[in-house]
Amino acid sequence: MGHMPSPNRAAGASARNSAGNLDRPDRQRWERGGDTEISERVERVRERISAAAARGNRDPGDVTVVAAAKFQPVSAILAAARAGLHDVGENYPQELDGKAPSIPGVRWHLIGRLQRNKVKIAVSRGALLHSLDGLALARALGRRASQAGTTAEALIQVEVTDRSAAHGVPAGDLPGFHAACQEIEGLRIRGLMVMPALGGRPEESRAAFARTAELARVLGPGSRELSMGMSDDFEVAVEEGATLVRVGTAIFGPRPHRSEGSHRSGR
Repeated sequence: MGHMPSPNRAAGASARNSAGNLDRPDRQRWERGGDTEISERVERVRERISAAAARGNRDPGDVTVVAAAKFQPVSAILAAARAGLHDVGENYPQELDGKAPSIPGVRWHLIGRLQRNKVKIAVSRGALLHSLDGLALARALGRRASQAGTTAEALIQVEVTDRSAAHGVPAGDLPGFHAACQEIEGLRIRGLMVMPALGGRPEESRAAFARTAELARVLGPGSRELSMGMSDDFEVAVEEGATLVRVGTAIFGPRPHRSEGSHRSGR
């Protein structure tokens, strides 16, 4: 994709408001040298990916960085795009929809949970959904995409442990779930996403990443995308086969806070 143009001041202000009325310190942080700071962070992330790929005997070009931009202002996302990142992830569909008009030329990813009443946004923005975990949602995506004359793309969120409160399709149910999704008109399954338990050391995620990569191989060549790893553990994920890494704080720094009383997008 080509170089990303900077929006004019009015467009930037509008987009920042749509992103959630950021506190003044957060706005000022990006208005003072944000491009340089983000560019340097992006370069460090690339270096870490290259080193991890070498350890895993992989081509670093097979790994796409998804800039996890939850609550980030449009100016920060544009800075990441100018640094060469053209895949952007949002947790909330409303936030994605509000930012998208001011950030042309990027590929959108929905990396949080999606309610069926928000599938229109995912389809209209051509977003890759990383968290498909139910047939009702799969059918809703396919139906909306068929009505729009397009194809919705999704990753199945898989659960490879026995955590009772975890979201995702249990590994034992994955073959049947995948087969059912393959029959839905207007829906294409691109691969798998996994979300290991939070709070541990990066190495503690390795087993979950390795198991997810094994499951993807069973699904066949059309479903080989692997969304695994975030800022704390993406290097381990790359070593185990990740093709998509969801990186937020390692690119943007600490997540901005919203002003008290500002609108918070629902899930």
